[in-house]
Amino acid sequence: MKNNKLHLTCECHTHELHFEKDFEEDMWYISFWQRGYGSESSLGYKLKCIWHILKHGRPYGDEVILNKQDLIKLKEYIDKQLNA
Repeated sequence: MKNNKLHLTCECHTHELHFEKDFEEDMWYISFWQRGYGSESSLGYKLKCIWHILKHGRPYGDEVILNKQDLIKLKEYIDKQLNA
């Protein structure tokens, strides 16, 4: 099985980008995950996060789906910015 997932955690440790490749559809899913806000770990907050996962299935705030051509554009943009 191919490793088709990547998680990148924000420097503030409260958000995460999740990349996942769908080999059957040849699409990429990019999700923005909320990991909590620093010291906020009350029972109410934890239950709110659990409810969101139960209701929506995944703990992400939003998602972008890219086809191969758009992913190539993103790669070119990132490469250009890294080499600037």
